[in-house]
Amino acid sequence: MADSTIPSGPAAPPAPSGSSLFVRQSSGLVREVSVLNALFYNTAAFIGTGVGWYTAFYGLAFLPVGLLGPFSTYGWAAIITACFGVLLACIFSSLATVMPRSGGDYVFTSRFIPKAGPFLGWLEGFTLCFASLAVIAFEVPVVLRNLQLDGLIVWVGTGSSFFKNAGNWFSQGGSITEWPGFVASLVVLALVVAVVIQPTRRLHRIVSVLAAAGVGAAILMFFVGLPLISRAHLDANLPHYTGMTAAQITKAGAASGAIGNGVSFHPSTFSIFVFLVLFNYIGFQYSAYIAGEVRGNIKRGIMIAVLGALSIGVLLNSVYVDLLSRRLGFNLQVAWSELFWSGNAHTPLGEPNATPLLAAMSRPGGWFLFLVINFFGGILPFVLIPVYINFMSRIMLAWGLDRQVPSWFCAINERVRAPLNAILTLVGISVVLVIFENFALLPSSVAPGGKLNLGGSAWFSGLCALLAWLMPGVNAILAPYTRPDLLRSAPWRRWLPLMGVLWLAFGVIVYWFAGIHPIVEAIQSALKPHATQTALNYLNNTGVTFMLAVVVIGIVIYWIRSIQNRMKGIDLSLLYKTVPPD
Repeated sequence: MADSTIPSGPAAPPAPSGSSLFVRQSSGLVREVSVLNALFYNTAAFIGTGVGWYTAFYGLAFLPVGLLGPFSTYGWAAIITACFGVLLACIFSSLATVMPRSGGDYVFTSRFIPKAGPFLGWLEGFTLCFASLAVIAFEVPVVLRNLQLDGLIVWVGTGSSFFKNAGNWFSQGGSITEWPGFVASLVVLALVVAVVIQPTRRLHRIVSVLAAAGVGAAILMFFVGLPLISRAHLDANLPHYTGMTAAQITKAGAASGAIGNGVSFHPSTFSIFVFLVLFNYIGFQYSAYIAGEVRGNIKRGIMIAVLGALSIGVLLNSVYVDLLSRRLGFNLQVAWSELFWSGNAHTPLGEPNATPLLAAMSRPGGWFLFLVINFFGGILPFVLIPVYINFMSRIMLAWGLDRQVPSWFCAINERVRAPLNAILTLVGISVVLVIFENFALLPSSVAPGGKLNLGGSAWFSGLCALLAWLMPGVNAILAPYTRPDLLRSAPWRRWLPLMGVLWLAFGVIVYWFAGIHPIVEAIQSALKPHATQTALNYLNNTGVTFMLAVVVIGIVIYWIRSIQNRMKGIDLSLLYKTVPPD
């Protein structure tokens, strides 16, 4: 009887003992992440401040915020950004289907762009990691401030003198800083470590449960809390709790021009709100960076996870926030937000206009409900941190497999089934950033007061994420032509270039008007005679100098590793033409 075995061709010779110059090892990751896990992973990655802080983001753009129809300037920016975000979701889903590996867009850029791809992919991933570390630096104090808000809600409901001083917890001089803030921040990071070093399946279960609790808090606020509150009750109770009337708060905020009349869609101003929304949205696509661990149908899994998280994001950043702010007084929310972000001494209670706190002031008898909402909603900034460390470690894993960094970073720990060395490195960098947040160790010309701050961290993160937002569009345009062999079975292959062009055009317009053009104008103004500040001081205070330093460091590391690989006789020219190991 004929042998039915299909001939496999000549066997490949075994690799020389101790040699790994041209041998790609398995990544060591295990596909243990379900579609639901991926959805909550993305959700946890972008709801950073918790569901109570959305009204506080009105003032972070430092531009007039108005209303047009049912939505504010910020709400319209969230809706328009989400419409373009659908394109990004389709791009990631399509590319991850043909290359389902962890590492996200670093893997795509390094494989789809000829010659310059490895360098651009490295720089994209390197700057994205620093953008994400800045987000972690932003979130640690937010976790502590949410605990302060919990205490203040209890004070509003019970009148307890102990909780009346909750605004001073973890603080020195009214700010979360110095040793009280540092010690409390270390406790937060210790809890983060306890979560992030869990085995993959358990980690995602924890993330899913905590993220679901946070989203549940938003649902509870919208459907149960919203009918209980009113502007009239809040206006009547504000003087008792804050010592200021609603009119006084609104007047103080309006003095800086925060309250607008209508909505302007001119790119020069509207792009800044979109830029702010991108800061709040970043993370909704991060399941694509752990595609090597998502089980089942990759196309379906990534699409459900990314579009599901994007849907939650647009609802929270438009319908949710704008309905609540109207219910509590829109102009009051805008003014209070501006006072908080500008560090104004007249900021009521020294706290942001968190919705659960204001709701408790409006209806003190419902304080326990609003405490539950704020507590569980406040879990989200905490759970964001291990999610960010987890996804950054996968980028570092991909770097290590490509020899962009020493293999030590990509060593998979058998217990946690993850690159533990990379994870602990990222935790260590986070500790360093926390030190710079709490102690005046930086020159005042580099950071106001010698410390990193929330607003500066947000804008630095947005600038550093430039390549991470733009390169997916470039990859979608080029991939069908540079790697037709891989893209032959990709979903929406014919439409990828068009989707890439539209997404890239959107990103370029936003970053030009919100990031690059204001920097150019400010530098030109600073170079004029009798300018109030030098160009260097402007660059330092806005985080641009830090961003440029990160880019330079990234370039230096890339060329050092390239030289080291060549000296070892390692030829990487063919490596980037292959799909990374599973």
